[in-house]
Amino acid sequence: MSSRTTSIAAATLLLGGALAACSRGDARNAAGPRPVAVRAERAVQKDVPVEVRAVGRIVANQSVAVRAQVSGPIVAVRFTEGQQVKKGDLLLEIDRRPYAAALAEARARLAQDRARAENARADAKRYAELVEKEYVTRQQHDAARANAAALDATVVADQAAVDRAALDLSYCTIRAPSAGRTGRLLVHPGNLVASGSQEPLVTIEQVKPVFAAFSIPERHLAALRGRVIGLPVRVRPAGGAEDVEATLAFMDNAVDPATGTILLKARIANDDETLWPGQVVDVFLRVAERSRAVVVPASAVASGQQGDYAYVVSAERKAVLRPVVVQQAGDAETVIGEGIAAGELVVTEGQLKLRPDAPVELLGERGPAGAGESNGAAKGAAR
Repeated sequence: MSSRTTSIAAATLLLGGALAACSRGDARNAAGPRPVAVRAERAVQKDVPVEVRAVGRIVANQSVAVRAQVSGPIVAVRFTEGQQVKKGDLLLEIDRRPYAAALAEARARLAQDRARAENARADAKRYAELVEKEYVTRQQHDAARANAAALDATVVADQAAVDRAALDLSYCTIRAPSAGRTGRLLVHPGNLVASGSQEPLVTIEQVKPVFAAFSIPERHLAALRGRVIGLPVRVRPAGGAEDVEATLAFMDNAVDPATGTILLKARIANDDETLWPGQVVDVFLRVAERSRAVVVPASAVASGQQGDYAYVVSAERKAVLRPVVVQQAGDAETVIGEGIAAGELVVTEGQLKLRPDAPVELLGERGPAGAGESNGAAKGAAR
C-alpha cells in the first residue's frame, strides 16, 4: 500500500471519530440537564397553636438586700457565699458590747426613775390627806400631784429607751429575713458598717420558684383578655437546654407607651434550680389556636431579597419557585399563609443547587407519596 493510501485511510478514521463524538454530545444535549438530587416533604394541614415569642429575663421570686441597722465593726460571718439559707438563719454579727452597755444604762435609769415615781406618788397621797385637814395648802398638794405625774411619764420614756436599746442590741445579730440563696459577701470581719448605708452586706435571692419577665406587643391583648392567669408558657434557656414548663402569673395593668408592649411574668417551679436570676431566656406564650393551617418543615422556607420563598416539586418533577407568606415560624415547622397548598411537595434539602424549572430527583420523602415519587426515591437511593 502506498503512503498516500495510508494517509487517506488515517484521515478517514479521524473524521469518523469526530463525527461519532459529536453525535454523542448531541444526544446528551437532547436528553436535557441532569436532575438535581433533593429531599422533599409534603405540606400538611392541621391545627397549630398560635405562639408569641419574646425574649425574657429570669427574676427571683423574692430578692432581699440585707443591710446593717446599727453601726459597728463586723466580728463574725456565719455563712458561706452561695449557701442556701432558711428564714432566721444567722448570717453576720456586729460588735454588741456598746449596745449591751447602752441597754444596761437604760435599765438602770428606768429603775432609778421608777423609785422616784413611787416616792412621788406616796407624797401626793399624803398631801391629799393633809390638804383635807388644812395642814398644807392647796398649792402644795397640786405640786406634789404634778411631780408624781411627771415622774410616771419619765418612767414610760425610760421604758421606751430600754426597748430601743434592746432592739439595737438584737440588730447586732443579723439573720436571714427570708429563705433563699446568698450571693457575694460584700463585707468581711473587721470592716466597719454604718446604719442607713445603701450598700448591702449580702443579697438573698429566692430561686424556688422564679419568674420569667417578658413583654409582648399590645396587639395580642385582645387574645389574652379575660384568660391571662394560668395560660401555659414555654421557657427555653440559652445553650440548647430543654424547654421548661411555666404558667402565666401576672400581666401589667398598662401598656408601655414608649415601646407599645405590656409586661408579663410566668411562674416557674425551678425545683432543680436550673434557672438563675438575671438569666436571659426565650419565652413562648400560646395565645390562640390556628385551625386547618398549612404547615411545612422549617427547612423548606428560605429568605431572599424579594422575601420568603420555597421550592415546590411539580408533577413533572421540576422545581417551581414559590413566594410564600409566613404566618408563624418555629424551630421545626413553619405555618404558611399564602403560596403553598396542603399536599404539595416542598424541597427541604438541596435548595442551594436548584434553579426555577430545574429537573429534580427525590432522595427521600416523608408523608403520603404517589407511585412515581416512590420510584424516584428508590432510584435516588440506588444511585
